Amino acid sequence: MCNLISRVVSRLRSFANARQGNIAMIYALSLIPIIAATGSAIDLSRGMVVKMRLGESLDAAALAVGGTLGLTQAQMTAKAQQYFDANYPAGEIGQISNLSVTMSGQVVTVSATAKVQTAFMGLFGVNYLTVDSSAEVTKDSHGLEVALVLDNTGSMAQSGKLAALKTSASTLIDAVWAGQTTPTYAKGSIVPFSFTVRVDTATFLANNWVDKTGASSTAKLNFDNNKYAFAVWATMSNQSWGGCLEARPNGLEELDTAPAVGTPDTLWVPFFYPDEPDGAAYGGYSHTYLSDGVNSTQDPRLKRSAKYVGKNNAGPNTGCTMLQIQPLTNDSTTLKNQINQMVATGNTDVNLGVGWGWRTLSPTPPYTEGSQYGDPYWTKAMVVLTDGTNTEPTTNTWHKSDYTAFNYLIRNQLLNNSYSTAATEAELDRRTALVCENAKAAGIRIYTILLMENSTRAVDLMRNCATSPDLYFNSPSAGQLQSVFDAIATDLSNLRVSK
Repeated sequence: MCNLISRVVSRLRSFANARQGNIAMIYALSLIPIIAATGSAIDLSRGMVVKMRLGESLDAAALAVGGTLGLTQAQMTAKAQQYFDANYPAGEIGQISNLSVTMSGQVVTVSATAKVQTAFMGLFGVNYLTVDSSAEVTKDSHGLEVALVLDNTGSMAQSGKLAALKTSASTLIDAVWAGQTTPTYAKGSIVPFSFTVRVDTATFLANNWVDKTGASSTAKLNFDNNKYAFAVWATMSNQSWGGCLEARPNGLEELDTAPAVGTPDTLWVPFFYPDEPDGAAYGGYSHTYLSDGVNSTQDPRLKRSAKYVGKNNAGPNTGCTMLQIQPLTNDSTTLKNQINQMVATGNTDVNLGVGWGWRTLSPTPPYTEGSQYGDPYWTKAMVVLTDGTNTEPTTNTWHKSDYTAFNYLIRNQLLNNSYSTAATEAELDRRTALVCENAKAAGIRIYTILLMENSTRAVDLMRNCATSPDLYFNSPSAGQLQSVFDAIATDLSNLRVSK
């Protein structure tokens, strides 16, 4: 190019020195603007190429920043630079400067300036062209509803598991909430579970979601004289329902069927741990807190409702110490406070946790904070964590087990006339698999975490519960749980902006 310029300048000089006449001079003078225009067009075309490449690189940087939540200003700038450099290598034409990132509400703007050295326009004092460009990305306003279904069984108190869970789950809230206290497009619920779950008593009673009259087919199984849980509590002194629940019968616990007074089995029967037969008469029972007051066989002793009259004893609420379910809220402080107060108690029934996690995401009672199924502007997700397999505490007593949300095994609420540990735990696994499938069919994206448990049974159950195998996570130690929650938080954040 320098040779071309030299030849042009030489030719101009020859025209200037020519004596052949006015035609040569006129030609020489007319050649100057022609060459200037041609050279400027070449320089300008180079500038347009730089502007196009600059815009494409800024687009990539803006999308990268806009697709990641919870970044500080410094982190946004670093990410933008990383993606810009990958798309605009150092050897490209143009000297880049002033790369900047700004965010206003949901709008991310990335801008930069490029200086392009001219080849022809420098003859006229224009040594550089300055090219400015910017890219603007508006974050998708799709919302995320996420239920954290968290194992609060007794084994979580071991090996630092519960402490690690609290820290990791709180970090997930911070990440998905992007550091905001009450964002518009993020809601979460907390479902602590063990062998039952606990709900807000006032809300469930006021809305008739719990069986208050003994109408359910399972309400009177553990009492005589046509009594049921609330009728017995009414005879006691200073005692009332603690908020825990039995499982609904006939497969309803694995469905999102709304409770209705006209269909009593859709209501939840309150958890009432009976006083079991006196140890002096019958061994093998773990929950004897009143005198039977009768000389009889095991079941009449357990069912005798008269023994509760006037008694001030918290025995019926034994095991009901887990935190209440926290319905969907966008308040990150409320969610983290709930997580930090969790306690470990009882045996494992993942089926119950998944079912109640689903209900907190549902738009139908007993929780109605969830968006409508199929709403294109909201994504529903569930994170399920457990540290073990489903457990049914079988015994050699007449009642065949301890009391759980499925009552005693002898009541045939879990299986009909099958009381072995293997059979009952296989049934719990089947119910867990079923409720997972039902929730996924409703459009809920399920992540599962297995903490410090490597049995084939547990791995298969949790991997199959997840929406896809890549959404199943294994954490062989409490210390590694943070990285698992970080990975899930990243995926949830991406869902929120790109779904």
